[in-house]
Amino acid sequence: MKRLDVLMTLIVIALGIAAQSWSASAQEKTLKQQLVGAWTLAAVYDQGADGTKNDAWGHGVQGSLMLGPTDRFSYFVVGANREKTGNDPRNSPAGPFLGYYGSYAADESAKTLTFHIEHATFPQWDGINRTAHIELLTGDELRIANSAVHDPKLGDIVPHLDWQRIK
Repeated sequence: MKRLDVLMTLIVIALGIAAQSWSASAQEKTLKQQLVGAWTLAAVYDQGADGTKNDAWGHGVQGSLMLGPTDRFSYFVVGANREKTGNDPRNSPAGPFLGYYGSYAADESAKTLTFHIEHATFPQWDGINRTAHIELLTGDELRIANSAVHDPKLGDIVPHLDWQRIK
C-alpha cells in the first residue's frame, strides 16, 4: 500500500510540474505580441553623436503609436505651443509635427522594430524603412532609440522615445 501511495504522489508531482511548464510557455509572448497595442508618448529627446541631449519638441509634447496585430501602424508626435495659423488644416498644418503610417516588422533576435513608411508628413520619408532599437519593453513601457536623422543645426541625432501603454 505504501508503494502505491508513493507512486501516486510521484505521479501527482510530475503532472503538477508538467502543468506549470506548459502554463509558463503558454504565457510567454513573442516580441510582436508584446508590442501590439496603443501607446502614448511619455518622453522624447534627441541625442547627438557627442552624447548631448536636446529637447527639440519642447515641454508638453504629445504623441501616439498604434501597433496592430496585422502588422499595420500609425505614429505621430505633436510639439506643444504650436501657432494657430491658416484656415485650412489640409494645407497649412502648424509644426512641429511628425506623423507617418504603414506596416511594421519586429525582429525578435535583434530587438528592433522596423517601420515601412508608406506616407509621412515629411515627404522625404515616403516609401522608406526606419528601424528603432528596443531599449526596454515591459507590459506598460516601451523605450526605443530610432535610427539616426540629420538635423541641419545639430548634425546627426538619434531620437529617443518613451511610450506608455494605453489601457
